[in-house]
Amino acid sequence: MVGGVKIVILVLSCAILGVLGKQCYSCNSYTDNDHTACIDPMSPYPSVNYTTCADSSVCTRVSYVTQKQFVVSRGCDLSSNTCTAIYNTLVAYYPDLSTFNSYYCTSDYCNSLSGLEYSNELK
Repeated sequence: MVGGVKIVILVLSCAILGVLGKQCYSCNSYTDNDHTACIDPMSPYPSVNYTTCADSSVCTRVSYVTQKQFVVSRGCDLSSNTCTAIYNTLVAYYPDLSTFNSYYCTSDYCNSLSGLEYSNELK
């Protein structure tokens, strides 16, 4: 009986986590207090936070140069929010933006470094 209850709790926990969406690391080396935690190799939690993203989202890792500073940003974006859209949003804030790279992945905590797919839509 106790084993059956444990299995039910485990199944419900997994179902709830699935409903909540995927987990992605969330940081920005330009704006965070610890400017180095988000840079590769990344310093995982507690140095870098994570966020729960909608199921229709992908985890992202974006790097660029602005104001002569190399920046790495990790988070989640809608899967329909393409690399070009991310670039257009960033360049609106940082007109001097250069050396832009965008990576994405689709599993929990996958935007640390490995498992990322390069998106080269801007060519």
